[in-house]
Amino acid sequence: MEVIGKVLEERGAVVASIAVVLTTVFLATLLFGNGGASNIPLVGSEYGNAEKRRKAFITNGYDFYKKGYSLFRSKAFRLTALDGDRIVLPRNLMEEVRQLPDDVIDINKAFDIMNEHKYLDMGDRKLTEFLIHIIRGDLTRSLVRINPRLSEETAKTIREELPPSDDWTSVVVYQTILRVVATISGAIFIGPELCRSEDYLKASIGYTLDFVNAVSKLKQWHKWWRWVGRYFTPEVDKLFADRKDAHKFLRPVIEQRRAAMKAGQEMPDDTLQWMLNKVDEFGLTDDTLAETQLNLSMAAIHTTTLTVTMILYDLVVRPDVVEEVREEIRSVLAAHDGVMTSHALFEMKLLDSVMKESQRVNPGSMIRFQRYVAKPVTLSDGTHLPAGYMIETPHALTVQDPQVYHNPEVFDAHRFLNLRNGTSEDLLGYKNKEQHQFVTVTKDFMHFGYGRHSCPGRFFAANEIKLILARILLDYDMRMPDGLTERYANLKMGTDAFPDPTKEVLFRRVQAAA
Repeated sequence: MEVIGKVLEERGAVVASIAVVLTTVFLATLLFGNGGASNIPLVGSEYGNAEKRRKAFITNGYDFYKKGYSLFRSKAFRLTALDGDRIVLPRNLMEEVRQLPDDVIDINKAFDIMNEHKYLDMGDRKLTEFLIHIIRGDLTRSLVRINPRLSEETAKTIREELPPSDDWTSVVVYQTILRVVATISGAIFIGPELCRSEDYLKASIGYTLDFVNAVSKLKQWHKWWRWVGRYFTPEVDKLFADRKDAHKFLRPVIEQRRAAMKAGQEMPDDTLQWMLNKVDEFGLTDDTLAETQLNLSMAAIHTTTLTVTMILYDLVVRPDVVEEVREEIRSVLAAHDGVMTSHALFEMKLLDSVMKESQRVNPGSMIRFQRYVAKPVTLSDGTHLPAGYMIETPHALTVQDPQVYHNPEVFDAHRFLNLRNGTSEDLLGYKNKEQHQFVTVTKDFMHFGYGRHSCPGRFFAANEIKLILARILLDYDMRMPDGLTERYANLKMGTDAFPDPTKEVLFRRVQAAA
């Protein structure tokens, strides 16, 4: 209490007055929760008031959604999450909802709330718009051109981080893949010379992990007290320190690039240069350019590392699938002169199926399509969405629903390959069978979002994931340690599920057939 008193004293009477107001609002929220949506059924009422439901959500979030989905499969329901009450919408409403304008359902406001931008100072929306412009306009369009270079960097990086050996070697998968992804992404983001710098890896990896930790810890405070909680959350301090260190590394790099441009030198073909070519057009400074580089690295490193780790955990307990995918990769490369071109990666359709099936069985989050209701709207089925609410859809339960996919409890490596080939029944009735590709977004499979705001970086991510997996499966055998045969269990918190980052897998160089 003495420390809190000092904080309030430093900020004067104005802050103290705000605290009084927030205390009043906090107590009202604690007792009654959010109003305005009482016509939508509430899941979790057995836990008590809004604050008790919020705390229960931290450890039982998945159960809240499962109960709501089983009771209200095709209708909306409410639950109390870490940021207050949310409205959970069924997939049968998503086609209608995705067409609502941005001034009605706001993705930017939702993103700010989910990632605590108010307290973590993540930059303004102009920076986000610039990053999306670079990803869509430069990175995605350059994939065919840069892919051979990316393939070489992938092979080199994996050899460095996972040295081939004829003896079984224990590897902490998540930590190794984290460095692999950071280095390969960095080769395209900042160039092959700097991407292996320990200063760069420390900046990009540290910022990524500490951002995730800061958001997670801050959300454990009630939303009305996070303005105070930020000062007592060491992970927030660590994030700001990471940002300062990263700026110290990136600013000289940016200045050197500007000097080279002024001297008329031939410039690298990477994301940093694409940004420099357009930064003045968007009115951004070198500091915001450094910030954009950090945010790009964070977006690429975190989700790709989780995805690759999940897939490797799925494959290591299925050696028959590993061998079949390996043969596909060899066959495709033989037809493409040994080069992993974009077309060669497209032809690795069993690998693509395995990737998508791993996503289906191990969705990283229970929810997708998070939006903030900026203006009240009533949907065609009569569901009223009041302003001020967050909405979402229970993606993880949709992709594990027997009405959507046959035998959803089974990991079927061929599931999406067969759906693309038309050799298995498609319960969704898609005429275009390419809807079952890894990168495709639909109302039934929203891993990369849905609608006009779908993840713009998913094409680069899919490309990188395939390159990493193809190289590992070509060059290495894998097995579980200590005679284990079951897949490592995922860890869960709130709405999120993620691979255990501490687990080890044994690797060795692929052995020639006897």
